[in-house]
Amino acid sequence: MARMKRLTIELPGEMAALVSDLLLGLEAGGVSEEQRDHEEPLIHAYFKEEMDIAGIITTVREFSMLFSENAEAVRFTTRYINQADWEGWKSYLKPVRASRRIVIKPPWEKQYKAERGTKVVEINPGNAFGTGHHETTRICVSYLDEIIEKSPGCSVFDVGCGSGILGICSIKLGAYISFCADIDFKAAKETISNSARNATSDKVKVWCGSADCTRKKFDVVVSNTSKDTLISMRESLKERLLPLGHLIVSGIQANEKREVAEIYGNSGYDIVSGKVEGGWAGLLLRLKKTRKPEK
Repeated sequence: MARMKRLTIELPGEMAALVSDLLLGLEAGGVSEEQRDHEEPLIHAYFKEEMDIAGIITTVREFSMLFSENAEAVRFTTRYINQADWEGWKSYLKPVRASRRIVIKPPWEKQYKAERGTKVVEINPGNAFGTGHHETTRICVSYLDEIIEKSPGCSVFDVGCGSGILGICSIKLGAYISFCADIDFKAAKETISNSARNATSDKVKVWCGSADCTRKKFDVVVSNTSKDTLISMRESLKERLLPLGHLIVSGIQANEKREVAEIYGNSGYDIVSGKVEGGWAGLLLRLKKTRKPEK
């Protein structure tokens, strides 16, 4: 019987999304997060038997030291499992309500029936971050829901699209077109696959690149990445935004929200609102209005 290696990582909750994304980039066949009462979460990553787990552990440990002061609290365990046990990771991913009008589900939940008025988005948790189970994804989707309900037919640009979940949700909510970009070719490929799965390929356009891969401007720009990435991209994101458009940013921890808001506020943005969920935060911004000189 074919065997797999399961790497289980106990780590501070604020690092879970970043480490999950890293593991997918390190060729994990699947990654799941197990929440525990009164304890730190566990990340389970599944690899082919021949993978060098020691090297992956070293990479995760070094990565953790860059992003958290609690990196020494990260714990690793490894075990061999058979193919049937590997399939068990799917049990952790159930349909999740991401906003008032959006439910996100994995493809194996065949019996799920949506409530009236609910849009269902099916995302395969493959080699890119974004299954709808993380707080930052839900923050972004909830903002998209609010904006698109008021402005149906708008254009959306998702920078750092991962699985394509935000761009696909935008179309389901009523956007006219959604452009998705990611510097990771695997993420771009996953977005194309998930878009086809949701019958949105005609309206979801995918690029492998950064915010500067197009000169188009959009009604809504969204980026669910990380604090440092958002700070470094603030001018590029501004260039992609129409004068009356909205910018949604997330991927930041709750204790980073004030810093990011201040930097964006000093870079030509007005802060419309902020949201916090489970230790994570997001911001809704607009470009500051430029006053015409008096004659």
